[in-house]
Amino acid sequence: MTVDQRLEFLLQSTESLHATVQQMTGQIREHTKQRELDAANIRSLANIAAAHQTRIEDLESGKQS
Repeated sequence: MTVDQRLEFLLQSTESLHATVQQMTGQIREHTKQRELDAANIRSLANIAAAHQTRIEDLESGKQS
């Protein structure tokens, strides 16, 4: 392999790695946004469950809301 061939191979490899890293960075950002949305939804569901539990306990003890 000549020096020029080696340089061309290194250039192609570098470009390929750069493209892969860019793609992975985009995917990580998407996954992070989805994880944040999931966490917010879980917190909302936990709040709803707590409110329902309080209502059930109030009904069982004879309290009115």
